[in-house]
Amino acid sequence: MDAPSDIDALADALREDGVVIERAMGTGETQDAHDRIAALVRETPFPVYVALVEDLDGLPDDATAASEAMAGLLNRRLGDGLYVLQTTDSSQRVWSYGLGADPAGLSLAAYANGDLLEDTVADLAGPIDTEDYVYLPPTILAEATVRTAEGIVEVGRQEPSGERPVTLEQSDADRLAERAVELDAAASWRPRVEEFVDVRVASPGTSILVGGLSGLVVALLLGQTLVGWPRRREPAPEVAAPVVPRPPDLHAERRIARAQVDALTTALAATDWAAVHDRDTAGRALTARDAVEPLLASDDVADLVGAQVVARAGSRDLSCGTRGRGTSLRTCFFDPRHPEASAEARWRLGDGEVEVPCCEACATAVRSGRSPDHLRLPSGRDSQPYWERGDVWARTGFGATTDFLARDVLADRERAR
Repeated sequence: MDAPSDIDALADALREDGVVIERAMGTGETQDAHDRIAALVRETPFPVYVALVEDLDGLPDDATAASEAMAGLLNRRLGDGLYVLQTTDSSQRVWSYGLGADPAGLSLAAYANGDLLEDTVADLAGPIDTEDYVYLPPTILAEATVRTAEGIVEVGRQEPSGERPVTLEQSDADRLAERAVELDAAASWRPRVEEFVDVRVASPGTSILVGGLSGLVVALLLGQTLVGWPRRREPAPEVAAPVVPRPPDLHAERRIARAQVDALTTALAATDWAAVHDRDTAGRALTARDAVEPLLASDDVADLVGAQVVARAGSRDLSCGTRGRGTSLRTCFFDPRHPEASAEARWRLGDGEVEVPCCEACATAVRSGRSPDHLRLPSGRDSQPYWERGDVWARTGFGATTDFLARDVLADRERAR
């Protein structure tokens, strides 16, 4: 549909699934961000509306006044709920109507979560006010706010206290920070803002829990690789074929990999092993460190993407083991750089279909009969889906089909000697 140009058009768009993100605000991931946030909105027990849009007609010229007016006018049209709003001329702010949350407490909680996320990005990429620092994309900040919507509303309902009202889990902050760094690294080849078209396609869908991986795991245990396995059939002729993703940029992926390996190394050095609740899980981070460091020198972009996954998985295991709770990383089968698997999809591999773990956006694409945005790697003068290769990354789905990727990488390296 056309980009909303006034309050009425924006309200009509928000009624669809509560989320409107225009291309100019999407930081190159408009549809993926939309699908992730819309899935979170569906799980929140009160209405949530997210609008990241260009300036609308009929609002005051002052950015602050315009933002407040937009919130009030949308509330009149859509009713009570939590509103997360940002325009190209205003910063992102949160409003609550009919939820019993004090505006000051609500804003304080939202800002505290934003501070935690900024600190996490700084730890991963570089301190603020340096050239390596990554500024939070609007989509990442909005996702953090919606992810913690119940928490910040609850803070707004309580009496003020001297405690810092952070409601964002550190594990969620880690994942969002990683995504922010990835988006920043991709900015060198992303189209400029003026090249975006003013169209946003909403893709409502339903959440699906990750299921078993037995079909694909059995195939791999039998010695099959994914080489030569056919892709899902193309859409019907009357539907436009999807744009084939380009292979990742070698230098950008190396930068991300180094940042994530550095984060793992720093976390390991700071770990008090006497205080670790689950040493077996935390110890997997040591294996990840051993597996990942040689990958950083590779000129194969697959190794650099794999290094990111191994480092992320190691950091997650260290965090889970230290706290004694949490789950290990499970990547999206179609592209390990996507948000981690929260759904599953039936995908044709070989002579049949199997269930693979994937992010919500990829699951939505498959359910709609579309080919999901997937990782392609250089192959001669062309490119190919990564699963058509015969390496450890194809056999393990970059961590999607194995419980211990670092161990598999070390075993593959040992066999190659």
